[in-house]
Amino acid sequence: MFGTDGIRGEVDLRPCGTREAIDALLDDRRLTLPLAWLAGQAVARTLDVEGAKVVVGWDDRPGNPALVQAVQDAFQTAGWEVTLLGTCATPLVHHMLLKTRASAGVMITASHNPVEDSGLKVFDAAGRKSTPELEVRLSRTMLDLAQEDHDLLHLKDTTAGCEADDPRFERAHAAWLDARMTDLTAMFPDTGGALLHDSTMPLLLDLSRGSAIAWLPAWLDARELSVEEVSHMASAMNRKCGAGELAPGKRWTWEEAASEDHLLLRHVRRAPVGTLLGAALDGDGDRCLLLVAESEGPAVVDGDAMALRLLESAARDRTWTVAASIESDLALSSSAQAMAHVGQVMETAVGDRWLAVALAEASEAAAPCVIGVEDSGHLVLPSRCPDGWSLVGDGAASLVAVLLAGLGRRGAVRQPGGWKKRVSIAPADRSRWTGEGPLADAVLATVHAVLPHAAEVAAGGLEAEPNLLMVQGTVDGVRFSLGVRNSGTQAKTSLSARADHPRAMAQLDALLMALDDVLRPELTP
Repeated sequence: MFGTDGIRGEVDLRPCGTREAIDALLDDRRLTLPLAWLAGQAVARTLDVEGAKVVVGWDDRPGNPALVQAVQDAFQTAGWEVTLLGTCATPLVHHMLLKTRASAGVMITASHNPVEDSGLKVFDAAGRKSTPELEVRLSRTMLDLAQEDHDLLHLKDTTAGCEADDPRFERAHAAWLDARMTDLTAMFPDTGGALLHDSTMPLLLDLSRGSAIAWLPAWLDARELSVEEVSHMASAMNRKCGAGELAPGKRWTWEEAASEDHLLLRHVRRAPVGTLLGAALDGDGDRCLLLVAESEGPAVVDGDAMALRLLESAARDRTWTVAASIESDLALSSSAQAMAHVGQVMETAVGDRWLAVALAEASEAAAPCVIGVEDSGHLVLPSRCPDGWSLVGDGAASLVAVLLAGLGRRGAVRQPGGWKKRVSIAPADRSRWTGEGPLADAVLATVHAVLPHAAEVAAGGLEAEPNLLMVQGTVDGVRFSLGVRNSGTQAKTSLSARADHPRAMAQLDALLMALDDVLRPELTP
């Protein structure tokens, strides 16, 4: 029932039974009130401790008030103390959980998915997102609970808003970022704590019409960074705005940008090459992407390019550890390994939780000098907590960090230098792709057919990605990697190819086309 990052589905508030709620999620990707209640009950029963308490946050989706009430009821029925944080970003649930020493946290969101969707992200007492092992236990408990009789008639569609238990929670994210400034400035000292932006125009800010609208523009303005927020004009969260609509590698001409529906692109104005034009967070505020001016028009600055800048400007008085997902630019890891102040570079499964797991296992002592990166804009950075340090992906903090690292200076953006491309087969019957069997054999046969001169070819997977097939090797002296995996959030299967130098682009592009021809007929429902 869990995907890459929690449970997600299209909200359906019509009455149904618990068994029907399970089927609706598994078969039709519909998220119902009984399903939210079952998930809350499963978390309460699985993570139960004496004096258990949970913090619950949510974003501004029309179905969320009813889902919040269902989750609240589930925990209270189990005897837990519930603290409602109100409308907030996902990283704030992590922070407030640790600050209040709660037993668990739940964020009700579907991140960058359409506003009609919602979902649940689960955190344990250490502030970590749920692991596959925990998700198996939660899913089994939900299935067991669905076989019992539960009086859930009081769960109903509601348009009534939900409020935070304490009005101070509305200022909590700004206060948290205030507290992090000292550490972030020490980690990335290039600008001496100033948020520089070399432009006569304000930095465009697209907050996906999420909770950051209420505080981040004023917070940046107070630090003398001129910004213009654009997503408040959107009709709903994530609708024609936000980082979810900006894919790594995308470029536009100035004329194309002006005619786009996306609010950030429509507000872009011509600027000198290298000017940082804008920043976009996703709906639940845990990732950030940027736009930079190129000669022909605006281009996306993805998480890999942001991480490269952080590493280039990172304090040299410490040894850094880097974790990058299997979809990050291979040239990023090559560049990082060549830096004298970088001690270890790791590759992880997709999902910011795996970045945090890898960095936490690398060395607890190294917490203040670690960076985790996904090209989608997730940057995992350390944050102080009552028991030391935690690792969290926060779009607002990521923006601040790269500005402290000098990315707002004209010409400071530098792409890692490799090549990558992703192709999606959608809709896809994800049950047909398992990472092994005849389809996996067909993928390997296609690799050998299209790249007959490839050397050191090896195939395998990752424990955290049970359906991943990853093929690595070299072609004409260029290191390449191919990944085939099911999306954990949508009904699609992704094919991604990467190389640490663009000269392999034509060969790998041909490989992706050939694999699409092989897999699309087999995976399309």
